[in-house]
Amino acid sequence: MGQDFPVDPIAVYLHNPFCLSLCPYCSFYRVPWTRGAQKEYYELLLKELELWEKRIGRGIEARTIYFGGGTPSLLESQWISELCQRLGLEGKSPDVEVTLEINPIQVTESFLHGLSSTPVNRISLGVQSLNDEALGYLGRRHKGSQVPGAIKLLREHGFDNVSVDLMYGIPLMDVADLQRDLEGLIALEVEHISCYLLTLDEDSTLYAEIERGDSPPLPDSEECRKQYELIIQTLRDAGYHHYEISNFARSGYESKHNLSYWQMEPYLALGASASGWLPPLFYTNPNDLTEYKEQIQRGELMPDAEELDGTAQIDTARMMGLRLLKGIDSSVFEKRFGGWLSDERQAKIQALQKIGMIKWQDGRLCLSDEALFVSNSVIGELL
Repeated sequence: MGQDFPVDPIAVYLHNPFCLSLCPYCSFYRVPWTRGAQKEYYELLLKELELWEKRIGRGIEARTIYFGGGTPSLLESQWISELCQRLGLEGKSPDVEVTLEINPIQVTESFLHGLSSTPVNRISLGVQSLNDEALGYLGRRHKGSQVPGAIKLLREHGFDNVSVDLMYGIPLMDVADLQRDLEGLIALEVEHISCYLLTLDEDSTLYAEIERGDSPPLPDSEECRKQYELIIQTLRDAGYHHYEISNFARSGYESKHNLSYWQMEPYLALGASASGWLPPLFYTNPNDLTEYKEQIQRGELMPDAEELDGTAQIDTARMMGLRLLKGIDSSVFEKRFGGWLSDERQAKIQALQKIGMIKWQDGRLCLSDEALFVSNSVIGELL
């Protein structure tokens, strides 16, 4: 494995599954927080890192670090610093993007005082909406009025790279409500905005509530399309670079870590339910805290790793690359994977071109604007 491990530096994702409360729409793996359980989990993350160091025969140098969840901001500041240190990072560095997801309600003077001493230099703020009725529907604990104050505090503590998550397709909100959310976030001058359609897995609490008639149903596809088109137009007009289907950034503030995913570069993943890609292996840690603990105590890594053959790698890279609005450079793709498109897929591309869903632009294969809302279906045609 030492020879096969990708050359450092590498993107690293650390998952913290703990939450203070469980949002009814969320289907990610998460568990109720206690300090004792959180501390034990932090020690498991360190142990997993140690196992990787032993396996490859050296320390790991991170190119980007992303603390996701769950609620990763429940990790104590000194723990965050220790994990970053083990990944080759002493203090803040302009060359290493370190992102921490935070909920607005957690942005306090005392929290930021500790966080500002860590290597974290990018904040992903779980805003979701500025509309209190929508926030209540989503089970969020903050109010829309708290968001400007949270961002102001972040600025005062030196955080000049702030991303916010915004949801659309929320019952109780129409296009006019969404427009107010967008204008509010633009006025706050955040560097990055990620916009996600509210979708529900059948095992989510909110899905069950809708099925019982206890909560309003999700809006239809046409309403969601109108909202997505409003997002694109409004944020582009405000000067944001629409660089990925769901992501918009001020120039130079694109998510370096997430670009690793979309460009199918190697990334290491640590923690329960975390997924990593170490070519040709794709792996996911156990989606259960007890199973994850037992795996680490056994000294085992990647217990369910799947080796992707050449065809699977090409399909995955094509699927991820087409999420980027700049699309896929066909010559670079062919050099990397030794293949590009079969005759069958060439024919599918031509058919999609004829109906305006896909285009060639400067040697790159891209989705058209018309295809963005139905991107999963369009990309699926090429797999």
